[in-house]
Amino acid sequence: MGFPGTEAGLLADMTLVAQTAGFLAIFLGYIYARKKNFLKHDITAKIAVLLGGLSFVWMGFSLVSNFLPLISMTFMGLLIVSHAITGLLALFMGIFLVFNEIKKTKTPMRVVFLLWAAAMFLGVIVYIVLYSTIF
Repeated sequence: MGFPGTEAGLLADMTLVAQTAGFLAIFLGYIYARKKNFLKHDITAKIAVLLGGLSFVWMGFSLVSNFLPLISMTFMGLLIVSHAITGLLALFMGIFLVFNEIKKTKTPMRVVFLLWAAAMFLGVIVYIVLYSTIF
């Protein structure tokens, strides 16, 4: 069972919802930073990283069992590897920013936002290609 029109499982659906909510939170954090409301910016960034971490744990089970067989020199394999690399970079850079391991300046925050956006875009494509009944 999955979203209508897909054959995705519960973990894939939960991950998609959590990542979408996390991306919306990080976008909202960007808006708060532009308005100089850094307390709300900080809270939304922490929520985004928490949701990203939870979704990584949820998909971690699937990742371990399904990741290696899916990797190949095909379009799908390269898409999955690209998604995994950009997602892990975004998640760990976000964690380092939240825990003050990286200096909080505009540049690393923009890099994390762009990485998250790229991972989100690639993840949605992976979701559609793997689970859509249309294709």
